Amino acid sequence: MRVFIDTNLWVYRLDKREVAKGRRIADWLRAQAREHEIVVSTQVLIELRAVLTRKFKPPMLARDVRAALDALAHFDVVTADANLVLDAHELAGREQIEWFDALIMEAAIRSGCERLYSEDLSHGRTVGGLTILNPFLAVPDQDLQA
Repeated sequence: MRVFIDTNLWVYRLDKREVAKGRRIADWLRAQAREHEIVVSTQVLIELRAVLTRKFKPPMLARDVRAALDALAHFDVVTADANLVLDAHELAGREQIEWFDALIMEAAIRSGCERLYSEDLSHGRTVGGLTILNPFLAVPDQDLQA
């Protein structure tokens, strides 16, 4: 199964301020990589870099940021093109969702993912055959609750 993993979950994996959450998500990500084909998008790479260099205090070192981006670049990366942007625009209007969420969802849909994992989107919602799940909520076979 192809699964799309949103930026916020990668951030928890790298954030040293939330040790317990980071460990849980690291274990969960390893399980996902063993069991499924992981998909991200150029947007995820861009957002991750922004968080690691601007929101982390102190900012992550450039070589560590590069290592994190390299690690994600080994997964299937959906690139943003004009058609993705146009389709995401339509999706945002049709589903009444935020623009950047629509870009993530559209990337997941067009890459053939069955699941989109995110802490920021509506848990349990289905859009275009894509089910959105928050791995920190009770999810059969994917439960991260403590």
